[in-house]
Amino acid sequence: MKPTKNILFTAAAIAFALASSAWAAVTLPPVLGNNMVVQSGEPISLWGWADAGEKITIKQGGAVVATAVGAGKEKTDKPWQVKLPAQKPGAVADIEVAGANTITLTNVLAGDVWLCSGQSNMVMTLLKGYAPVLNGEAEAAAATKNHIRFYNGVGESAWVVCTPETAGRFSAVGYFFAQKLNAELKVPVGMMVVAGGGRPAEDFTPPRMMDGDADFQAQKIKAQAVRDEFGAKGSADGKAYKEWRAMADAAQKKGEPRPAMPVNQLTKEQSALLADANLILDFGWIYRDRIPPLASFPITGFIWYQGEANSKRGDKYEPLLTKLIQGWREDWGNKPLPFIIVALAGWGKPEPWTPGGQGSFPLVREAGIKISETLPNVGVISAVDVGEAGNIHPSNKKPVGERAALWALNHVHGRKVVSEGPKFGKVVFSAGKAVVPFLQNAEGLTLKGPGGFELAGEDRKFVPAKAELKGGTLEVTAPEVPKPVALRYAFLNFPECTVSNGAGLPALPFRTDDWPVMPGEPVKK
Repeated sequence: MKPTKNILFTAAAIAFALASSAWAAVTLPPVLGNNMVVQSGEPISLWGWADAGEKITIKQGGAVVATAVGAGKEKTDKPWQVKLPAQKPGAVADIEVAGANTITLTNVLAGDVWLCSGQSNMVMTLLKGYAPVLNGEAEAAAATKNHIRFYNGVGESAWVVCTPETAGRFSAVGYFFAQKLNAELKVPVGMMVVAGGGRPAEDFTPPRMMDGDADFQAQKIKAQAVRDEFGAKGSADGKAYKEWRAMADAAQKKGEPRPAMPVNQLTKEQSALLADANLILDFGWIYRDRIPPLASFPITGFIWYQGEANSKRGDKYEPLLTKLIQGWREDWGNKPLPFIIVALAGWGKPEPWTPGGQGSFPLVREAGIKISETLPNVGVISAVDVGEAGNIHPSNKKPVGERAALWALNHVHGRKVVSEGPKFGKVVFSAGKAVVPFLQNAEGLTLKGPGGFELAGEDRKFVPAKAELKGGTLEVTAPEVPKPVALRYAFLNFPECTVSNGAGLPALPFRTDDWPVMPGEPVKK
């Protein structure tokens, strides 16, 4: 008896299925997905995983544009990788990746791509999170620019198109940056966000950057000893607190009294020692998890809003952040990609450091400014003047994002726009006053009030001073300091910011001295 057509069809289907099952499904990293923005002017990078020997075919517009061969299906295996032709800003034809299965990347755009990183003030979204954003609801409702896309590298790992329904969960600083850039350049903007609330810069820095640091290696040995001694008890304390928190929340919802808090096994001092040890031993853990998976994805540059968690070690921030910048640039092909640093918003008390608590925001801000003067293509924009004394998460995020965008427009895209505040020149001290000239960005110079400045004599005791604008320079005086030798401007945790230019951009904090600010900081001779 001859086989029927149905039997032949079934046999063919089984044979095809068996042949197809010889290869595992091709997979791509999360950053390569529908709705993504790829960097215009740069070859498009594609990579992924497939069984060793499996042939991968990549098509665009129906034509084969690249081929690859798999080297292993596990994420620990070496990925296959190809480069597609660079694209002009705008829509990109669908990309088809075919092996045992087919993945089609649709609604892809080419434009500017930026990586936003830092801690909670970068995480803070338009509609929810740490604190309300000024006009957040209205901004989200007006977020109709679907050529702005976001990729959240922590948590929601998928590209999201900007709409009034989605914008509320975007980083506010990142959104306002993208909004300004998109409006001015008329090109798509993609924002990749890798940020975490309360995280110090150590978590984001490549561990390899510390390999030749003898002091750091010695700290690791000491830190391990602390963890060996206190680690188990610290973990138990953390678990007990988490369980108590859950019970306390449940009791509150029921209107019942909260249970008594558990008694920690570690003292406050021991807990602090363990926290410092963990910082050293877990150095770079966010970097290891989040940055290398993105480093094959070409970008325009970086925006960094972080430092609050490092303010107690503000005197050590400059070398640390320098290593982070150098390491990230190495990861993206040893290119001096633009790196925009946000000078921390004012918070706390009007003092240069707060013992036992806040530490020194001025030193953190100063570290970024120094780095911008020593490393190429690093800029600093100010959030100092939009701070709130009692709120470490200030609501006015729009100026921060827009100032970063102005810097990018000027320094990256060559637009003739004022992108920075007035820059102080060399201060001249004479009997009874300090004369402050300006080097650049001083057109339309404005002094909103006489405050914001401090003077000190040889005794190194700073007192509030009064500034007057005279013919494009400032004269600063303080009756208590007849012979000033040092001047500071906005060099406090929560300073008064009075100097700006005609573009409305504020001057960055400034000081002429290099005297110690925090206890234990070495005295420079």
